[in-house]
Amino acid sequence: MTVQPRQNNLAVRWIRFRVLLVATGLLFGFLLLIGRSFQVQFFQWEGWASVANKQIRRDLHIEARRGEIYDRNGQELAVSIELESLAANPRAIKDPKGTAKKLAAVVEIPATRLRKKLRQHRAFVWLKHCLTPRQADAVRALGLEGIHFVKENRRYYPNVELAGHLLGFVGRDHIGLEGLEVAQDLLLGGESGTHPGAKDARGQIIYTHGLPAASDPQAYSLRLTLDKRIQYIAERELQKTVTDFGAKGGMTVVTEPKSGEILAMAVFPSFNPNSFSSSGPAVWRNRAVTDAFEPGSTFKIFLMAAALEEALVQPDDLFYCENGKYKVMNHTIHDLKKFGWLSLAQILRFSSNIGSAKVSEKLGPSRFYHYIRGFGFGAPTELGLPGETAGLIRPPDEWTPVDLAASSFGQSLSVSATQLAMALGAVANDGLLMQPLLIKEVLDAQGRVVRRNNSRVVRRVISATTAERLKDLLADVLTPGGTGARAALAQYQAAGKTGTAQKSSRKSGGYEDDSYTASFVGFAPVADPKILVVVVINEPQKGYYGGVVAAPAFRRIAQQTLHALQIPPEKRQNKGKNVATLDSIGPPSQSPATLQPVAYSQRQSNQPTVMPDLTGLSLRAALDHLQEFTGSLDIHGSGRVVGQNPEPGRNLSTISSCSLILAAD
Repeated sequence: MTVQPRQNNLAVRWIRFRVLLVATGLLFGFLLLIGRSFQVQFFQWEGWASVANKQIRRDLHIEARRGEIYDRNGQELAVSIELESLAANPRAIKDPKGTAKKLAAVVEIPATRLRKKLRQHRAFVWLKHCLTPRQADAVRALGLEGIHFVKENRRYYPNVELAGHLLGFVGRDHIGLEGLEVAQDLLLGGESGTHPGAKDARGQIIYTHGLPAASDPQAYSLRLTLDKRIQYIAERELQKTVTDFGAKGGMTVVTEPKSGEILAMAVFPSFNPNSFSSSGPAVWRNRAVTDAFEPGSTFKIFLMAAALEEALVQPDDLFYCENGKYKVMNHTIHDLKKFGWLSLAQILRFSSNIGSAKVSEKLGPSRFYHYIRGFGFGAPTELGLPGETAGLIRPPDEWTPVDLAASSFGQSLSVSATQLAMALGAVANDGLLMQPLLIKEVLDAQGRVVRRNNSRVVRRVISATTAERLKDLLADVLTPGGTGARAALAQYQAAGKTGTAQKSSRKSGGYEDDSYTASFVGFAPVADPKILVVVVINEPQKGYYGGVVAAPAFRRIAQQTLHALQIPPEKRQNKGKNVATLDSIGPPSQSPATLQPVAYSQRQSNQPTVMPDLTGLSLRAALDHLQEFTGSLDIHGSGRVVGQNPEPGRNLSTISSCSLILAAD
């Protein structure tokens, strides 16, 4: 009887123990849960919120609309256009094979490649970037399930090859790769933006703050000092010269010497930045900036500037030119003609190497080097374009007497076309060396000027008096009998210097016998220089003297540029100096008669005296027909001429302005 109550008591106690154990466990678990919740809520909430946000958030990446590039007159050189690209959601496509077959005929992509993309287990794949409007309309008409369009910005160069080397180009990722596009990528590219979005339960994108705004993030635009009209002139005449003389290539730079502004910069062979991949890096290079060459006799300008500034010589001082041969150490310097006594002015006019060598002996290596560096040689011009060369100027303590003599006529050293343009600009600008200026203004998305770049003087190299004396000497080079006679302009007095340099040989370390660089540098009008032109032709095959090959190109570029800028012709009494009559331009003294090009008067006689009908012509062809038009020319749009004012048939001499309207084909 006493056993049963004891057993019941033990059972009750065991039940209580188990209840207590379970309750304790539940309490501990509850406290653990509360603690963990507290930890997550108050100490780890940022991390977990970030994980959750990453799982559901799908922001839309909005590329900044790349800024435009304009010429000095607001003409478009590089723009961004909005095109439709084709994408697909393979998960939503029930018949990949049939869809691929229908698309292939429209977008010109093999059906097998499209089918492979459409069978991927993804929610998004690109099919083709930047459809033509016709392709986009055709795809839209198919009404295919799972196929959609995405708007993308594409870089477009409306003038095709015009200024291609200077502008450069961008890649598919909208990053600049060459030229200004890469040099100013931060400004032009801007900052990309995002629009918040999230995935729903089916993985579809929803926008949590409404649809994306119509306007994309906008970068900055650039207004250049470049003049589209002058760029056309420079490129056309450069191409003509390279082609006519069978040259390997060429380059030309046109500047405004008093401000340092670049009006044109052309390189040939050219390329189309809209399809840059069809060319190669050797063609993309802006050789007017990246390539150094031996300048030849154009460098005599800076020798004379130094000697005159140091008062070591006067224009009438005589130098004996050794009848064409002059030995310096174990080298012999040659002149083309057997000159005897020549004045300083005649040394420059007839381009005597021996006379120049004797002037350099008076100057000495250290002083000559000082002026060479003073004119900006041996250092980049800081124009702001990629890959700019400093050239090669060795320090004077490394010069031998042969090096001094060779440097006097532009050999044993190297310069760029841009350096040469800025250095001659110092002579034209009364002795002041200017910083080259290419970007005139930076504009925001609304077209407001946020930064304006002004002209800047680097330093004074020579006095204004020396510059004036040198201008007169250089003007004399273009008179009949001078080496630059073929550079003389009609209606304007010009000044300049020819250059003919043997190219150095990498194999022998000396110079090649049949490989030359022909050049001409000059400015006009002499009394008040408005333009400066450098022409450099690489390895011409049908003649090689600068006075034969490059001087006529200078004349054509300068003449048309002065007309385009509406610089009034000089009074006729100036013609006695070097303002050319059309039949007075004879061959330079060193050129073979067989290389004499067609006389300028013959070319002029073929030009129209009335306004021609330009409808349907490309801009290049239209400018060819308007070479003798001296008024202002306004160009609107790109492509071919669809309208003109005034109408055809008007007398050109009575027209002060002309407007051309162009449209794409």
